[in-house]
Amino acid sequence: MKKVLVLESKRDQAKTLIAYLKKYTNYKIFTEQGVDYNGSETFDLVIPAGATSTLLYVEKSGDINLGTITYTKANLITFDKIKTLKIVKEAGVPIPETFTQKNDIQKFPVFYKSLREEGYNERGIIQNQQELNKLTSTTIFYQEFINTQGTYAVGFIAENGEMSCTFIQDELVSYPKHGGSGVVLKSINEPRLIDYTNKIIKALNYSGWGLVEYKYCDIRKDYVFMEVNGKFWASIEFAFLNKPEFLEKLFEIKVPLRKTDIVIYMDRLIISDFSEIKKAFPYLLKSKWIKKQGLIASIRKRFSKNKDT
Repeated sequence: MKKVLVLESKRDQAKTLIAYLKKYTNYKIFTEQGVDYNGSETFDLVIPAGATSTLLYVEKSGDINLGTITYTKANLITFDKIKTLKIVKEAGVPIPETFTQKNDIQKFPVFYKSLREEGYNERGIIQNQQELNKLTSTTIFYQEFINTQGTYAVGFIAENGEMSCTFIQDELVSYPKHGGSGVVLKSINEPRLIDYTNKIIKALNYSGWGLVEYKYCDIRKDYVFMEVNGKFWASIEFAFLNKPEFLEKLFEIKVPLRKTDIVIYMDRLIISDFSEIKKAFPYLLKSKWIKKQGLIASIRKRFSKNKDT
């Protein structure tokens, strides 16, 4: 019996992976809430679920082999967002106007986020020069703010720069609302996103799994690259439902297709801003798949937040 350790086990994607492995394999599953594996116990397989654990584990131990797929150390370039943006631009995919220095910013609002993908990410919107002056962080950069609803994302598995499995989702509602995990997600078909993601994966010579995010820009009338998440993503179960090939390639698990157009994560919805809850409400009547895991904890968090304010 294989002994399998899942790192960052409290993350949504980790809970999904654990649930599927317990249900469909005879693996003995061990969990670690932290981001690091100290090697004190031997495991047949270590699965880093989040960004930080992926970075630390691959830096220390090298490539990860899951099923027929190898996640290579070279993928860690995607954790450096400025380097990744340069590669994506050279591949012919639109990117946002980007600034690393405050003095280069001429118009507002602008979006800021962390220079590197390492678990906790600084991000938000700066409305004016006064707000910009107050920002003292040295680990962020700035981009034009593309003020359109939602985020588009392509989940993928790739081998030597060629995608072998993809799934596209439209993140209609997010928590936090200006970039985070999906609350209401819709399955879509958009060849242009596949074409752009193909170019990016080829340019990176990427092998492994991940998620590429985009915003639609009304001015350009085109999708604009946001970032590559070189890790498992929080809503990965949505991909598993619609594309069982993900599970087969990663874990040699065969499950039937359970086509699902819209999913709602209630634990994220309940702690969202009321404006986002209102936006999500119509989809509650349409969705056949509502994820309730973690709902009780989120209700407690919601009431705690209300009490504090």
